[in-house]
Amino acid sequence: MKHALLTFFLIFAALPAYAQPAPPTVQEGKEGEVIAKPLCTYLTNRSDQSILGTIGLASQTLPDGETIIHSENFRLKAGDKRQVCAAGPFYEGRRIKIILRTVMPLFECKTKMDHEIFLDATPQPGSYRKLSATCS
Repeated sequence: MKHALLTFFLIFAALPAYAQPAPPTVQEGKEGEVIAKPLCTYLTNRSDQSILGTIGLASQTLPDGETIIHSENFRLKAGDKRQVCAAGPFYEGRRIKIILRTVMPLFECKTKMDHEIFLDATPQPGSYRKLSATCS
């Protein structure tokens, strides 16, 4: 159910943008692009611990001038895999933002959805782990 909820949110959170044609100034691959058919990929936690994060899309200005940002928090247990889909608005190059965190953000990147995205928690000297994701 949680997996379906994240997919549902990312697809339908962009409905205001999806229901309205993209402004003529937004070209393919440029920031703010909204597409008709959602792109999908998988988030896979390769670590032996739960990883918390947020998937985010670019900000969008509605016709009434209000600016909104679509995002969804996730928690993946060790070894979990979850599909995510989005129709935009994307960051430049049809990228989404991934933020990995504990109490505060520890890793952030923008990545394309054309590959599986692996999340890692690599042990470091001392007693902490470095959070990361495969981003392109």
